[in-house]
Amino acid sequence: MNLRNIFKGYAVLGILNAIGGLFFTASFLGSAGWTPTPELITLGQFMGMTFLIIAIWSWRIPDIVGDALNSMGMLWALGGLLWVVIIAFHIITGAAAGATAYVNIVLTGLFAAGFYFYSKN
Repeated sequence: MNLRNIFKGYAVLGILNAIGGLFFTASFLGSAGWTPTPELITLGQFMGMTFLIIAIWSWRIPDIVGDALNSMGMLWALGGLLWVVIIAFHIITGAAAGATAYVNIVLTGLFAAGFYFYSKN
C-alpha cells in the first residue's frame, strides 16, 4: 500500500457516493434516516456531483502533484478528519443515522488515517 493507492481508493469511495447521490438519491438519503423531499433530492444530487468532482481530483492528484504528494496527502487527511467530525456530530445529535452515516464515518476515518500515515514520510 502507498499514498498513490490511498488516493485512488478514496476516488472509488467518492464515485460510489456520487452514484448514490446522483442516481439513487431517494434511497441514498433515506438510508441516512431522512425523508426525501423534492428539495432534499435536489440537494442530494448536488452533493452527488460534488462527490464526483472530488473523486476525479483524488484520482488525478497523484499524477499531477509530483514531489508534493505527501503534502497533499496531509491536506486530504485533514479534510477526512473534518468530515469524520461533522458526520459524528450528525450521528450524535440524531441528524443522521443508518447505513449512509455509519459506513461513511468508518470509511472516511480509515482513509483519513491512511492519508496521514502514508504522508508522514
